[in-house]
Amino acid sequence: MILNQKIIVKNYKCFDSKEGGGFDKILPINLIIGKNNSGKSSLIDLIEFLVNSNDNFTKTGRESKTPAIIIEHTLNESNISRVFPSGTSGGGIPGRSFYEYGKQFIGKKYTYQFNGKNQKTFVSTDAEYVRHAQKMFDSLASVVEFPFANKSFCNISAERDIIPETSNTELKFYSNGVGSTNTIQQILNKTDKDSTIIEKILLEELNVIINPDIHFSRILVQLDENNKWELFFEDANQKRISLSKMGSGIKTVLLVLLNLIVRPKIENKNPNSYVFAFEELENNLHPSLQRRLYNYIKKYSKKHAAYFFLTTHSNVVIDSFGTDKNAQLIHVSNDGDKSTSKTVLSYNGTKQILNDLGLKASDILQSNGIIWVEGPSDRNFINKWIEILSPELKEGLHYVIMFYGGRLLSNLSFDFEWLKKEVIPLLKINRNAYVVIDRDGKTINTKLNETKVRIKEEIGENRCWITKGREIENYLSDETLSNWLNENHKYKVEIVNNKNIKLEENIINSNNKIKLKYNLNKTIYSSEISEFINVDSISIMDLNEKLNELIEAIKEWNK
Repeated sequence: MILNQKIIVKNYKCFDSKEGGGFDKILPINLIIGKNNSGKSSLIDLIEFLVNSNDNFTKTGRESKTPAIIIEHTLNESNISRVFPSGTSGGGIPGRSFYEYGKQFIGKKYTYQFNGKNQKTFVSTDAEYVRHAQKMFDSLASVVEFPFANKSFCNISAERDIIPETSNTELKFYSNGVGSTNTIQQILNKTDKDSTIIEKILLEELNVIINPDIHFSRILVQLDENNKWELFFEDANQKRISLSKMGSGIKTVLLVLLNLIVRPKIENKNPNSYVFAFEELENNLHPSLQRRLYNYIKKYSKKHAAYFFLTTHSNVVIDSFGTDKNAQLIHVSNDGDKSTSKTVLSYNGTKQILNDLGLKASDILQSNGIIWVEGPSDRNFINKWIEILSPELKEGLHYVIMFYGGRLLSNLSFDFEWLKKEVIPLLKINRNAYVVIDRDGKTINTKLNETKVRIKEEIGENRCWITKGREIENYLSDETLSNWLNENHKYKVEIVNNKNIKLEENIINSNNKIKLKYNLNKTIYSSEISEFINVDSISIMDLNEKLNELIEAIKEWNK
C-alpha cells in the first residue's frame, strides 16, 4: 500500500520553480493540513492530474510558466525488460544481453519529469551506468507509469450540498454534491436498480457513523411542490424529516457514503480502483461526529486497500490519524509569496500545525477523556500497549493524550476546591482524566515528592499511575530493547533495563561504544521501540495491572 515514490510539483499556482511542493511518499491516508489559501487544494489538483491527466492542470502555471511534475520512481523488472531486451547485445553495453546488464538497476531510484507536453524526460538515477546506455535510460521515462495509473479519481470539494433535484436519467454525482438526490431516487424508484444499496447498505453504514446521536429507520424520496425530488429520513417513531431541513453535517456524511459505497456499485468497480480526495469534511461537524466519520474512513481504507487524500483544518483529525502507521501529515504553509510542503515527523512539526490551525485549549472539552502524560514518547508507548490489550480502543476516537511537560505538573491540579492563581484545574478542562507520572526516584523506596502525592490524592488512586520503575521506559523489556538496538541501529548487545536507572544510562552501561543518545531523540526512538513491543513483553512489574486499570477508565468514559 505504501508508494515509495517522491512526487513534487513546481511552477503550479502557489508552488514556485525552486522548491515546489508534494509528497515524499504516498501512504494509504494522506492528511494535507494548513491555513486557508496555503496550497492544500493545489496538492489535490496534483493527485487528480496523476489519475486523470487533466489538461487544465498544465494550463495553470505560475507566472505563465508550464507546471512541472518531478517523480522519483523505483525501477521494477517490467520497466527494465521493456527497455533492456534479453534478445539484444553489443553496442557498448556489457554482459551477454541488454537485459543481463539492465537487471542490476531493478530497485534503483529513477527520477523523471513531466513537462506538460505529454512527454516525460529522464532526470537522474542513483546508479552508475555506461555511456552507451544513455538512450535506454532516456527511454525508461516513457515506459514508467504515473502513480495511480488505471485508477479513478473521486473528489468531494469543501463547498458542497445535497439539494432537491429534478428527474434526470444520469446516474452520477459530482464533487459538490450535485446529482446525489437524483441518483438516490433512481436507485430507489426504478425496477432495474437494486434498491437495497440505499435502503439497507447505505442506511446501515450511515447509522454506524451518526449513532448514538440519532438513528434512522428508513430513507426515501418524494416529489415536492416544485416537482423536485427531496430526500427524507424516518426515525424509530416514524417521524419523517427532510434532508434540506437537517444540518450540513448529515449531508457531508451522506455524501461520503455515496462515494464510498454507492458509486463503486453503480460504476461496477472495486473500491481499491479509486483514489479518494475529500476536502475539509469536518466543516460543521461536531468533534464526536468527526471522530466517528474519520474512524470509518480509516477502517474503509484498511479493508479495501484504498488511498485517501484529506485536506483539513481540524485538530480532531490530527488526533485521529496522528499515530496511525498508515497515515501521514503533510503540512502546507505559505510565506506570502510561495507555498512549501513538509511531511511532519516530529513533535515540533505537529506543534507548528496546531499553531497554524489556531488550536485552543477549549477544543479538548469535546474529548471523551484525556490521558495526561509527560511527553510524546510516553504517548507512543501507551498507545502501543493499549493497541495490544484492547485494539478496539483508538486515540482520537475514544480518548486523547495530552502533555503536561514534566515540571509543569507542579502547577496543575485535579481538585476543584484547591485552586490558586498559579494552578490550572485539569478536571475543569475535562472531567474524565487519567494521569501517568514517572516516579523519578533513584531507588524503589525513594519518597514521592509533594506534587505527585497531591495529584494522586486529588484525582484518585485508580486514575493516577505512578511508574514502579524510575520512568515509563523502565517498563520496556530487555528483549524489546535489545531487538530494537540490533535491528534498527546494528548494535548487537544484550541490554539490561535496570528499573531504577534511566533508559539512556542503561543503554550506555550495556556497551560504552554505543553513541546513541536516547534523551535527545525520545520521540523518534520511542516510536521505533514500539515496533518491537509485543504481548509477551507486558508482564513487567505492575505494567499489566496499570494498563488494565487505564483501559477500564477509557471504556467507562465511552460507556
